[in-house]
Amino acid sequence: MEIPQFSDEKYDRIISDYEKKTPKSKKFYEEAKQHIAPLGVPAYMIWHRPYPFFVEKAEGSRVFDVDGNEYIDLFIDQGISFLGHQPPKLKGSIARTMDKYGIHLELCEELATKWSRKINKHFPSCQKIKIVNSGNEATELAAQIARTYTGKNKIIKFQGHHHGWNAVLSYDSLAPGSGTLFTEGIPENHWENLITLPINDIGEVEDAIKKNKNEIAAVIMEPLGVSTGAIPLRDGFQKEVRELTEQNGVLLIFDEVATGFRVAIGGAQELLGVMPDITVLGKSVGGGIPIGAVGGRDDVMAVVGVLDPRAERFGPVFPMGSFCAHPLAMAAGIAFIEELEDGDYIKNATLRAKELAKGINEVATRLKMSFSAYTTYAVVHFGLAVEQDMSNAPDMLEFNQMIRLGLLLSDPGVVALPGHVYMSGVHTPEDIHKCILAFENCLGICKE
Repeated sequence: MEIPQFSDEKYDRIISDYEKKTPKSKKFYEEAKQHIAPLGVPAYMIWHRPYPFFVEKAEGSRVFDVDGNEYIDLFIDQGISFLGHQPPKLKGSIARTMDKYGIHLELCEELATKWSRKINKHFPSCQKIKIVNSGNEATELAAQIARTYTGKNKIIKFQGHHHGWNAVLSYDSLAPGSGTLFTEGIPENHWENLITLPINDIGEVEDAIKKNKNEIAAVIMEPLGVSTGAIPLRDGFQKEVRELTEQNGVLLIFDEVATGFRVAIGGAQELLGVMPDITVLGKSVGGGIPIGAVGGRDDVMAVVGVLDPRAERFGPVFPMGSFCAHPLAMAAGIAFIEELEDGDYIKNATLRAKELAKGINEVATRLKMSFSAYTTYAVVHFGLAVEQDMSNAPDMLEFNQMIRLGLLLSDPGVVALPGHVYMSGVHTPEDIHKCILAFENCLGICKE
């Protein structure tokens, strides 16, 4: 099946229907566009054509816009709000911490230690942890730690694996095999110490290590594959990489920003039975407050030091940041992990994801459309069952954006990302039923 094309008439009708549904959001957007880059939104993932709706209230699995419309939230803050919007225990923990310390405290307090113990409990590979402010910041620091510890400069990453927009690892990201920058403004010679390889070919990894003998500091990967499994890794590949890196004195970095505390309480490394040397965490582990962290073996993390020549560890890596281990992030993060320890949120999210994928596939079969969905734990990937290549990427992106817009037009609407959605631990069977109806309406429009 070819990628469906939207006639100008159909496209204009869909846009018009959305504008009729969201007139107040349109006014909010016109104001925001004058002040915020890009295109009036704080982050490009939030933007969708012709403009994003503006939220009046968020609660549980639902969001409500300024025009009074209700949406089932399958964006769920890119999976960050895994306990849904406004979880009571997290709100209570944040309020008590504000009463105790105020908005911010850049001094030592017990919360950071308690949070770090929680991380170590579920991620034994993280014997020591450096807390930072975002996953993007954490991947950049992980590369710096690996290079300092090994005394080597080159890092191997896999095509399409996303490790943030930083100037260290963003090459060949989001467009696997394209050999292009994810973000501009970085000199080409900056990538001389980065090697990008195709996924699932252990021979390629072995050859790269042999050809660059004594130069490879680390291999970094998303442990379940691109975008939490949208392009999955074959079974056993992660263990093969672990064995190869151990044999050659190369560090293994797992970027678990998207998988930590969501696919399992101990992340992908718990599921795979593979222990990396360095782990990168972010997103949900701060309970919704901005956070990032790098954890690893004690000897590896020993390169992180302080600016005091008489201190036990005087450098040589000095990661700074005024908001590292922000007390509100620590308090919310502790409450988030405790909720996972006591509840069935991960199990529920995974079950709801399977139900949604099953429903989407049944709808596609009924409509005789070459459209399908599959899951990677609590993430549902969906799209046309056509062979992907770089030549049809713009058409596929266009189709996915229209699916995203079409889902918003249902009642209730459904908030999605292009080609995938995140499930939370609080989505209900009723939510899934209504989401399946929204997909049926949306795909029906595409087939007209």
